Amino acid sequence: MELKQELEIQARVSQEMVQAVSILQMTAWDLKEYVQEAMLENPVIELEETTRKQDNEEIVRKLEWMENGDYQNKVYYQQELEESNEFWEENEPDLREYLLEQMAFMDLDKKAASIIRYMIQSLDERGYLLENEEEIADILGRSLEEIQRARQILCTMEPLGVGALNLQECLLIQLRKKGCTSLACEIVENYIEEFGKNQLSKIVKKTGRDLKEIAQACEQIKEQNPKPAGYFPARPYKNYIIPDVIVVKLKDYFEILVNDYDSPEIFISPFYRQMMREQGEETGKYIKEKIRQAEWLKSCIEQRNRTLLQLTEEILRSQTEFFQRGKNYLKPMTQKEAAEKLQVHPSTISRAVQGKYLQCTWGMFPLSFFFSSGTDKGAEYIKECLKRIIENEDKKNPYSDRVLAEKLQEMDIDISRRTIAKYRNSMHISEALGRKEY
Repeated sequence: MELKQELEIQARVSQEMVQAVSILQMTAWDLKEYVQEAMLENPVIELEETTRKQDNEEIVRKLEWMENGDYQNKVYYQQELEESNEFWEENEPDLREYLLEQMAFMDLDKKAASIIRYMIQSLDERGYLLENEEEIADILGRSLEEIQRARQILCTMEPLGVGALNLQECLLIQLRKKGCTSLACEIVENYIEEFGKNQLSKIVKKTGRDLKEIAQACEQIKEQNPKPAGYFPARPYKNYIIPDVIVVKLKDYFEILVNDYDSPEIFISPFYRQMMREQGEETGKYIKEKIRQAEWLKSCIEQRNRTLLQLTEEILRSQTEFFQRGKNYLKPMTQKEAAEKLQVHPSTISRAVQGKYLQCTWGMFPLSFFFSSGTDKGAEYIKECLKRIIENEDKKNPYSDRVLAEKLQEMDIDISRRTIAKYRNSMHISEALGRKEY
């Protein structure tokens, strides 16, 4: 009996953890839809329009910012839509929905299913897990063996490579599943750096295989998908982007407004609390459980908004010059640094940033805009430097990515040629041969 109760509690805790993670990742629009769906499933939840104590100036200020942002939102949305996958259809599921649909046809016990659901909510935009197995075991209070078995199941699901911890594992999952040569797997396991730099001669020397074999194996590796989630939309596009947080510039200071203005507030009716006390044991138990679920949902939403507010406060502290003077004054900042300052796990920051937008004087920006990917300088800063170098090059003899890397090093920016190519492509700038003028 005690064991059964303990298992029920563990399952409930895991489900609630999945819900908390999911809510943290939601945008303002997604959260509004989620709460409305929860109301239909839980009879004790009632919705009432937000009536938080706000002075008239704050209400007017928030309304003006939301109204003035509409045109800007539509323009930003159009740019994003043009850059997105043109063939994605509105009813096509996103990655998480696609994986959950596959779970419905699998014979899974409750423990494994709850762990896999948590992992699905913990995938980043590439389809990799944000946390390692030890961290997930600690968070869910499960054994490492249980976590490892659950992840093995996740890694068998489509698209292949989803649930991997890094690029190496992602490629190996695909190569092994597709029956590729052992040499291709050996290269990924032991010579991934040389492969990334296309240093085939080094791999030949280290493996003792001939160049033709190595080249064929490398072609097999190149056919794999390094970002399994790449073909799925992060979230459906709406008619225009709704900012999740707004930074208002006042006379002598900035004010942060988390966008909950048009979101209904969860309200648990006193009628059901009274009913719980008056009804029989079975009905009372049912109502008590529904009230507990509603209170947990309310707590998750409050925690999401607190995390979003604290993160924006940290962005404002670190990027004050940007908010005062504009885009060219963005400073280097990583999600790991923000996590350390807020004393939370880096995955919490990653989830809080995911899919969310900030509106300020200078426009609408994804929260990810304010973070670099671990380089010493911010991505936007590096792109600006790269753009200036290319604008000033000799058009008849344009710089190769190697020379561009050297030029950036002179500016104390140390990044690989591969990263330069990535930034160059994101700005729609051709390689040297495509920029050459004859």
